Amino acid sequence: MRWVTYLSPSGGGERAGALDDGDVLGSPDHRGLAELMAAGPQELARAHSRAVDTPIEIIVELEARMAAPVRPTALVPVRAGERLWEIPPELVTGVDDPVLRTARAAHAGVAAVAGAEDGAAAFTPACLWTDDDGLPVQLSLGPVLTTADELAGAPVEVGVFVADDEVARTTVGTGEEWLVSGPGRVRALLPLSTPPLAEDDELYVELGPLGEFEVRVGAQA
Repeated sequence: MRWVTYLSPSGGGERAGALDDGDVLGSPDHRGLAELMAAGPQELARAHSRAVDTPIEIIVELEARMAAPVRPTALVPVRAGERLWEIPPELVTGVDDPVLRTARAAHAGVAAVAGAEDGAAAFTPACLWTDDDGLPVQLSLGPVLTTADELAGAPVEVGVFVADDEVARTTVGTGEEWLVSGPGRVRALLPLSTPPLAEDDELYVELGPLGEFEVRVGAQA
């Protein structure tokens, strides 16, 4: 299953949606993705079926305003190379949210989201932004949350581009210990880092079956 959390044009608030054939199918369930995942895989599958069969609204994926797939309520453990951080929930945003002007480097990879148990039940793209001092200022998640069964344990190839230039590429194993059994309900493994970034630089990250996203640095004061 592939899910997103988007801003509903009819209600204005965030709503879970099933991603199907290029469309976002608004879930009739009032629960968000974090709550649905905590309810277990069967309940998540039932909610997905309801969204596909009886969506409350249908939006073309490219026209949807995406939020972070899940909103963490606790610190998010992040591993980027040899560095470890714990990111406060208030620093977590979606990839359609503006990136702070103070961002000077990006660290990209994969985040795992736990389900009813502590293991990795789903995965989503992740990008940590750090300032001139190397301190985190923002963690972007999404846009797509892909359940683990869709990947069947396959690794994810991650490529990072600044403007049109590829600056980093590697493969992230979805069976990595940090993702499968690391700390936290949401945790990120970010093996790729960019060179120093400047305001208005465009960052594009592709992650194979987990999707892709593009953002501009400094879209927010």
